Amino acid sequence: MAQDKTLELEKVVGHPGELWESLLEWVVGEGLREFADVQEQWLQLMWCLDAYRQAGIPPRGMGSEKNPNERMAAIYRGKGNWFAQLLAALLENRTDQRVAPKIRVQGFSQVHQIDLAWPERDEDPLICAETKVTGAPAYGRYPERGAMADFTNRRKELKFAATDLKLYRRDRDTSIDHWGDWREGSPPRAYFLWAARLRRGQMKEFKTRPPRRVKADNIGTLAREADALVKTYLDGAGLFAWQLNDQEDGYEEVPLAQSERVTQLDDVLHRIASNINRESRGRHEPPAPIRPPVRSVGDPGSLLPEEPERD
Repeated sequence: MAQDKTLELEKVVGHPGELWESLLEWVVGEGLREFADVQEQWLQLMWCLDAYRQAGIPPRGMGSEKNPNERMAAIYRGKGNWFAQLLAALLENRTDQRVAPKIRVQGFSQVHQIDLAWPERDEDPLICAETKVTGAPAYGRYPERGAMADFTNRRKELKFAATDLKLYRRDRDTSIDHWGDWREGSPPRAYFLWAARLRRGQMKEFKTRPPRRVKADNIGTLAREADALVKTYLDGAGLFAWQLNDQEDGYEEVPLAQSERVTQLDDVLHRIASNINRESRGRHEPPAPIRPPVRSVGDPGSLLPEEPERD
């Protein structure tokens, strides 16, 4: 019975694992460089994955069957890895350099899980980017998750990671002086690449109290939050957002207003690629890492690792 439901859903929306593999093969095989060229396929992938989550049915052949209750949740969290891998592939097509997705990098005080890094090494990268995929539809007894859910914690993590990584080279001998001048001139350059499913306003029913309208997500709010990070801690931020279309049979892009200072993903990918090409200067091997003469933390690997994010 469960397998029949899985196959019925697959006939309607497809299979997320197969859609993902097809998308990545297309990007690599055709040498695609622009997210705009693949955004419709990305939206189709997100629509497909969300359909399985809402139905509470794991896709065929995906995830571990050892813990059925956790299986769909684990599969769903994979969308963050997909986004990082997709952007890494687009960046590699813009350069002749390997861009590592999901790599552990040593900072001043601890090891950080970095979504995109160049060069591919565990210390002193010159480019680091955090990627986030936020927002999710309602499923089971859980309400729709907005694009800004838990963002205040994510915001603090972004600030800390960017600063801790920049402190690595000089360690305890770092002299900052003017904050803006120091952070702009200290590697690694830090970026934020954000994919967000926006919540549309709707009435929410409650068993014990009157219904109320859930506030819709506003892309301007996301853009202002990202812009504040760029003005104070980061070197750039790009945003791609989508929402349920009026027919409720798929997702559609929500464009940024021309007045927003935060830019589209492709503009930031172009900037990152330009930095990589300039730093590599046509060399096959990237510049060697610069290590601090003394480390404040002798063995950062012995500290507790960061816990994975849970949606």
